[in-house]
Amino acid sequence: MAYEFQTSAGLGRASLASTEPQTVASFYRRVLGWAITKSDGRLSASAGGAPVADITDISAADGIPGWLIHFDVDDLEAALTAVSRAGGAVLPSATGGSAETAIVTDRNGTRFALRAPTTGRREWPAHGTLAWGELITDDIDTSAAFYRGAFGWGLTEPSGPLGRGEWQWHGRSFAGLLPRPPAMPAETLAYWDVYFAVDDIAAAATAATAHGGTRLMPPTPIEIGTIAVFLDPAGAIFTLVQLTTEEALA
Repeated sequence: MAYEFQTSAGLGRASLASTEPQTVASFYRRVLGWAITKSDGRLSASAGGAPVADITDISAADGIPGWLIHFDVDDLEAALTAVSRAGGAVLPSATGGSAETAIVTDRNGTRFALRAPTTGRREWPAHGTLAWGELITDDIDTSAAFYRGAFGWGLTEPSGPLGRGEWQWHGRSFAGLLPRPPAMPAETLAYWDVYFAVDDIAAAATAATAHGGTRLMPPTPIEIGTIAVFLDPAGAIFTLVQLTTEEALA
């Protein structure tokens, strides 16, 4: 199976609201090799010259901590209308106050962002870039109906020990859908996880703990490669992934 990392209504970038923006920026720079710049009170991260993420103080981000995944869309207004018609909601503020970014929720209340314009299909994800997203939810059926209705995404049959499905566009996978794992605390709300690509999962996992991260799951093989899950020094959850080689996915 081939994997797609940029589609219509496809994976774009991410933003992080943190109580310790400078600390976590330094953490991700050490773990993922990000270049960090500051502009208008916002920290911007890039990898290999490509924008990856924005990091803001939680006081400037609606008071909701953690990572927020962004999906690029061809027509933002049409996408927002589709979200509403499918039973989701458009929240009143936009990340960074940009007219080209809007925060929305799906039918279960899980937050994500939409961005325009689409930047075109990306190449195989380089080290430090956003490589995958995964919706972890208690309500698979409602989620499947919402994203199919809003964006036309398909969903594969569950596979593997945790019943992971894959969101698809024109038959190509670009994100995952995971029922709440047994080890996930009941008080943790459903969320979109962010996966950052690394060239060497063992080295990156070691760096994450060495620089103040908390390991939630050690390197573990899944369908798309090997992942490891962490909290950053301020408590935001994220995943590192060493992807299966492109040749193996063709």
